Amino acid sequence: MGLLDKLTKTTRAVERLSAGLPLVSPLAGSTSQMSTLVFSEFFAGEVAEVTREGALQIPPMKRGRDLLVGVIAGMQLQEWQDDAETTPAWLHGSASGIAPWHRMAMTIDDLIWYDWSAWTVKRDDSGQILDGIRIPYERWAVDDLTGVVTVDGRVVSAEEIIVFPGNGSGGILATGATTIKGYRALERSWIGRAQNPIPLVELHQTTEDPLTDGDDEDEENEIARLIDDWSLARTSPTGAVGYTPHNIEVRVHGTVNTDLFVEGRNAAVLDVARLLSLPAALLDGSMSTATLTYSTTEGKANEFAAYSIPTWTNPIEARLSLDDVSPQGRVIRFDRSSLVQTEQPAVANPRSD
Repeated sequence: MGLLDKLTKTTRAVERLSAGLPLVSPLAGSTSQMSTLVFSEFFAGEVAEVTREGALQIPPMKRGRDLLVGVIAGMQLQEWQDDAETTPAWLHGSASGIAPWHRMAMTIDDLIWYDWSAWTVKRDDSGQILDGIRIPYERWAVDDLTGVVTVDGRVVSAEEIIVFPGNGSGGILATGATTIKGYRALERSWIGRAQNPIPLVELHQTTEDPLTDGDDEDEENEIARLIDDWSLARTSPTGAVGYTPHNIEVRVHGTVNTDLFVEGRNAAVLDVARLLSLPAALLDGSMSTATLTYSTTEGKANEFAAYSIPTWTNPIEARLSLDDVSPQGRVIRFDRSSLVQTEQPAVANPRSD
């Protein structure tokens, strides 16, 4: 049994369902031990390590990822020799039961997060590729010194695997670690302020008869009771109005400043857009008023097609066009004809012929 057959057997969800077994996500446990070690330095003191799943909890990051995956996976791959199309069947079909759309979707996903991806392929006796599937990122590795590729710890031959280098950025989990860390911290601060939307409050005693703190067993903790009663009253439907006795003064420290959350979160969206090489408008982010420029829907789509898409598709096209995948003299390209939109002039004074 070849490598492709083994991976197909372990990742085909249909077979698991038909056998009555629980459905297991192909991304389960996708954070390798190496990723944990490498990224822990960026997130020292954080609640959790940097992972794909954690990054996807950031709404603009998920939006950008979904845009790239959805658009690129929907574009067909074509093989060309000069002006003649010579596309082999395996680029559009699959004998493994895993659709080419999902193969490409997870390839783009790998390049976004890790800057590397890999497929395993099956060849005929002449060396032509018959089928291919993407290998989950955590299941394969490359020896930095020898270049030997292993899958599940087993060395595989060059004929069995296609390794895709990305654009050389290192992957979002590495290059975007600071941005992700900042966004998660901003989210926690925003949630905390939403749960307690008033500044820090001090209940200051103005007389010389101090309240008891309950240090003695027979003594009531008047300070704790006062704080609890005040906090409970503030969360009631009538919490906007309060009462204090003559010897208690309410002092407020700080102000309610929402700029940090509105402007800060918008700035974080812009940083996410830059990391993903996306127009900020596609993530609903906006530049400052002073630098805001007019743009049309067609303009954003053309910018997306001209500058964003090639960042992720060019490495794939370059790798698939090498002679071990497509014969010499042929190239493999994505069909991008559906991406660019041209503005149609309005029909003036319509009339029949």
